[in-house]
Amino acid sequence: MSVTQTSADLAQRLAPQPALRFVPGSAPAGMPTITVNPLRRYQTFTGVGAAMTDTSAWLIWNELPPGARDQLLDTLFSSEGAHLSFVRVPMGASDFSVTGTPYTYDDLPAGQSDPTLSDFSVAHDQAYILPALRAAKALNPGLYLEAVPWSPPAWMKANDALDNIGHAGTLLPQYYPALARYFVRFLEDYAASGVHVDAIAPQNEPGVSAAYPGMELSQSQEAAFVDGDLRPALAAAGLDPSVFGWDLAWGPLGARDPLVQSAAAGRLTGLAWHCYFGSPDYMIRVHELAPASGQIVDECTTGSGDIWPTSELLIATLRDWANAVALWNLALDPAGGPVQPPNSGCSGCTGVVTVDASDGSYTLTRDYWELAQLSHFVVPGAVRVQSNSLVSYQLDSGYQTVVTPGLDDVAFVDPDGSRVMLLYNSATAPVTFAVVDGGSHVTYTMAPGATTTLDWR
Repeated sequence: MSVTQTSADLAQRLAPQPALRFVPGSAPAGMPTITVNPLRRYQTFTGVGAAMTDTSAWLIWNELPPGARDQLLDTLFSSEGAHLSFVRVPMGASDFSVTGTPYTYDDLPAGQSDPTLSDFSVAHDQAYILPALRAAKALNPGLYLEAVPWSPPAWMKANDALDNIGHAGTLLPQYYPALARYFVRFLEDYAASGVHVDAIAPQNEPGVSAAYPGMELSQSQEAAFVDGDLRPALAAAGLDPSVFGWDLAWGPLGARDPLVQSAAAGRLTGLAWHCYFGSPDYMIRVHELAPASGQIVDECTTGSGDIWPTSELLIATLRDWANAVALWNLALDPAGGPVQPPNSGCSGCTGVVTVDASDGSYTLTRDYWELAQLSHFVVPGAVRVQSNSLVSYQLDSGYQTVVTPGLDDVAFVDPDGSRVMLLYNSATAPVTFAVVDGGSHVTYTMAPGATTTLDWR
């Protein structure tokens, strides 16, 4: 069994440890024990990664010298590096845009409209977003891309603006068909530029009031748009991307929720979630109601306001039926930007990578190393298998998850048959534990805050 570890202080970073050997027999009495059952299988793994925002792509592609840029991309996406396999791409501006001025692919002066999309263009993305995505795809041809708009063009909305201040940015009913064609044009133009997009979501955080791009869209409106406009437009164009609904924080969605019903009926591929409120355990309920649907956690920011240690986020969400997990910005500068002022959405945020344009250097953050502890070893197509957890997830009075201190884990079987287990010790003291597979066991001691990967056949 190989052992690879990242310590809390990063003195160890994806560092090989002495190999372990399974010993026949039961685990020592009284020792915390994790039992793996590779015959009990759950969801298929798609990948983990982060978002290639306008800011991230610009920092990586434009602000690093070519040698450093190529080295960083290799470190992020190649099989020798982290081998990240899931990237979220904003369709147009999010709050993290280089100039601070929001944009879409069909912007017009106030009062004008373009229902035929004659002015549609992804030219903005040709400068650095598409080149960065093509480079990532070249390093990892299996990279899974999900594209999500923060806002459609302003002329499609009641407030004729890209923001959703005061929840005024509702989608005008007469432009449902135009928005569906907007998705088709985006997918076609990206494909023509050498970037295949695997999945889309109709709207990022619908219903959130924001000065940065956003839109008011109820669950029933979103389901009606997907069923009546988006799916037919995609089919007419010969396109069949996965379509994920919701794209908000975890919530206790029930059987009568329109998006759950749409997922259960197969019109939605599944639901997308953000990590900021609620519990990942809510995904278990959705799986019970729509067992054939997929689930992804496609946004969880890191930085001073970080709710989840990245290792714990990966374990908790993958244990609760997520197929893929993405952090927020792939790269930010040392000040946490560039970001649209005022920074009302992500104060104190950090990227998976910090790019310093002043000297053309980059720094890999702890989040990078914790992502790599999973993505370097678990490949797309792997299947999660049964393993017991030694912690629990509870909701506090602020509707946020609190994880009881201790050792958490998630286990997979890779397509080549190897077993991989990711472990995280959130306790303040070392934990000695056993792993049992079949009639044999190994024991190991993890330092507090450590993330460890065990890999065996």
